Amino acid sequence: ILKSIWNNPWAASMTAGILLGLSFSPFPFPFLLIPGFLLLFRITELSDSYRQTAYYAYPGFVIWNIITTYWLTFATIGGGVAAILANSVLMTIPLVLIRYTCRNFGQIYLKAIFIASIWTAYEYLHHRWDLSWPWLTLGNAFSNFPSLVQYISVTGSLGISFWIILTSAFFWFALKQKSTISKSIAFSVLLLPMVGSFIYYKTADHEKHLTGEIEVAIIQPNYDSYLHLAGYDNPIDPLQELLNYTGEVIDFHSPEVIYWPENALQGLWVNNSRGQMDLHIYPFVALWNVPLITGTSMLQMYNHTPRLYRGYYQQRPYNVYNSAVAFYPNADTETYKKAKLVPIVERMPFVYVLAALDVFKWVDWGRNAGFGRGTEPVVFNTGRGTSPAMVCYDSVFPDWVRRFTKQGANYLTVITNDGWWGNTSGHIQHFDFARLRAIENNRVVLRSANNGISGMILANGDVYNATEYWTRDGFVLNVPLYENETFYVRYGDWIGLLSLLFSFVVLTTIVYKKYLG
Repeated sequence: ILKSIWNNPWAASMTAGILLGLSFSPFPFPFLLIPGFLLLFRITELSDSYRQTAYYAYPGFVIWNIITTYWLTFATIGGGVAAILANSVLMTIPLVLIRYTCRNFGQIYLKAIFIASIWTAYEYLHHRWDLSWPWLTLGNAFSNFPSLVQYISVTGSLGISFWIILTSAFFWFALKQKSTISKSIAFSVLLLPMVGSFIYYKTADHEKHLTGEIEVAIIQPNYDSYLHLAGYDNPIDPLQELLNYTGEVIDFHSPEVIYWPENALQGLWVNNSRGQMDLHIYPFVALWNVPLITGTSMLQMYNHTPRLYRGYYQQRPYNVYNSAVAFYPNADTETYKKAKLVPIVERMPFVYVLAALDVFKWVDWGRNAGFGRGTEPVVFNTGRGTSPAMVCYDSVFPDWVRRFTKQGANYLTVITNDGWWGNTSGHIQHFDFARLRAIENNRVVLRSANNGISGMILANGDVYNATEYWTRDGFVLNVPLYENETFYVRYGDWIGLLSLLFSFVVLTTIVYKKYLG
């Protein structure tokens, strides 16, 4: 059976897709990434052309995407299917470049580094455009094995991707050469980072960077996102109910901040107004003398005319943002506008380009753009601590998350609504991936999720507590505060940038020598 899989490109592709899909949470098999990529490398060898490489590999990439992100269709069937098919197409690009490399680049060890650079550069770029989708970044497969990847406090999670592809490339060449030295190098590349990480995990003294702790309240309302206004007759009834429940949770405690999840406020909240929601919230916040930070769809009015806007409200242009808002006891508010928006579902990709191309103004792009996009990492003051309230998709972008730490956050908070995906692996993955953010930043990560999973992840990636899914819950925790900056926080995705530059230089050199030299 193994021989037939190895020698049949269709069988190799489908088997690779299954192995890669089973590498990600909730499955505990991250090392299946290596045989999965060995089969993809084999496809490049069995193919007669670059087009054929993409043709054979595409079904495997579709299977990988389906196993890992099938739950996208629970939010929107059309959008989920389109995302899976489109992302699978994009994955064929680095594989085709890897085939090109293997056929035109000689030195074996540099070739392995180059292959790893190509895939890492692809992930680096995929995090940075309007169709970004970092969910299948290879490093995410190790989110439940924090003891093996502590080095991402230096490299970021792209360092895991580089390591996995580099290891796979060395094993690929060891299979082809059948030499003891090649096998020894491959096993060394596989084991040394894990051994070093595990030693650090067991011996690191995180307390030397500890500056204290604060008491934080986390609320999980468990609203049904599929029902208008969560099934209530108006937006005030669920708000009043949630305020009363929060009071019960924090009774006999003295939290310095309270977190509600994304979409905890039903309906639109108008910024800098004193509407019905504000009139209900402020008496409680004043009584508790504690900031309340929550998620909401925020209507933002402008005193100027922006490039794109939805329409007019009170004779002023406006946009709607998926936001976090902090209600302070002194009746002030502070807001953060979500920066990383889900393509198509939350925002039309390339909307500014499309608007510029539409010279006849056939489409109202402002009204059809979706949510407005924030650009600034905002850190809220929370008593003795400072923390962002990243909204949902924000938290799967490592380079964006680290910017909050650079802004002075001494713990990290994610407010999210994972109820759109139902009781699938989507909400499990979203919680698990936050463990990598904890390690990269050396910060505790708090999560307040509408239906779950809410909880606290320690700075070394260990889970301190986690709620059950689809339950109403609330708890108060003592949260450790840290002040240091990791190498990754200082320098970001340096390994991705170097991989991109190295890939560009080598590919340019190959093309020059082959066609112009």
